[in-house]
Amino acid sequence: MADRNRFVTLNRHVAGGPVEETIFSLAEGTRPAPGDGEVLLRPLALSVDPYLRGQMTGIDTFYLPQFALGQPITSLGVGRVVESRHPGFAAGDLVQGVMQWADYSLWSGSDTLKGVGALGPVDPAIDKLSHALGVYGLNGMTALFGMVGVARPEPGDTVLVSGAAGGIGAVAGQIARILGARVIGLAGSQAKCDTLVRDLGFDAALNYRSATLADDLRQAMPRGPDIYFDNVGGAVSQAVMAMMRRHTRVVECGQISTYDDENGGWTVDIRPIHANGLIWESFTTAHFAEFYPGGLAQLIHWVRAGKIKILETEHRGLEAAPRAMVGLLRGENIGKMVVTLE
Repeated sequence: MADRNRFVTLNRHVAGGPVEETIFSLAEGTRPAPGDGEVLLRPLALSVDPYLRGQMTGIDTFYLPQFALGQPITSLGVGRVVESRHPGFAAGDLVQGVMQWADYSLWSGSDTLKGVGALGPVDPAIDKLSHALGVYGLNGMTALFGMVGVARPEPGDTVLVSGAAGGIGAVAGQIARILGARVIGLAGSQAKCDTLVRDLGFDAALNYRSATLADDLRQAMPRGPDIYFDNVGGAVSQAVMAMMRRHTRVVECGQISTYDDENGGWTVDIRPIHANGLIWESFTTAHFAEFYPGGLAQLIHWVRAGKIKILETEHRGLEAAPRAMVGLLRGENIGKMVVTLE
């Protein structure tokens, strides 16, 4: 039916324990009609990111608003304008911004994600639309500004990247290599480790699930890393920080291994930071929002020059979105996790 609209919604919040597909529903309603200043979109690709887990806890202290139960889940997306009552957009435009996990998404003009901005055109230089959400989107910008603006490795530095086969880590590690660093990745399977070394040019990769992880780290880095770019937190990061030396640096990008902990996780044991005199710095892309245009141009250049290779795990169909979210939190993706709708 032309006026039918399906959307993915959250049934209940989960402040502790793993997210299962049963907390989501595929609901159905009427296709919305845009009012003055609004735009009706047909989402074509939806971004599935770790930060969404924090919006599913029901805990209001998270840095982003909680998802309302029974209402469409939102994330960054790429879509086509179906109908517009906004002077800046016309039917047929390809755009990116915050969208509902739905067949049709209504953009009201106030739908933004902190540091990313409002609805805008997709850069015509982007060949595949889903890449606007990955290497050219929030993941790529996080990797770029985290590595260039915060970590700032120098030639010869050893950079250790956790979650290195994820959407951010895979790009961050390649950028560190471009900057002249020796790069070691941590990933959750031997297949992922092989991909990092064989396909992305990492100098080495270690399986963080190994029973000999501490010894593996010491063998790969007898003096520890100069920079630890952390996407996972938890026990793995504690093991890394325990072997780091004074004045080496931890760049905190994410804590995904803790997101299922009671009360939403995000806890950090600072004892090794204190004992070893480490320098700790965290960031979000909101801190670098004014540099987005230049960042996009740089990423496009590196990809076209073959210096950054793109990894992507794609699920198809709106009904696959819950499975993609659960899979992301279980580490089933290699590179960016995305749901394509056409």
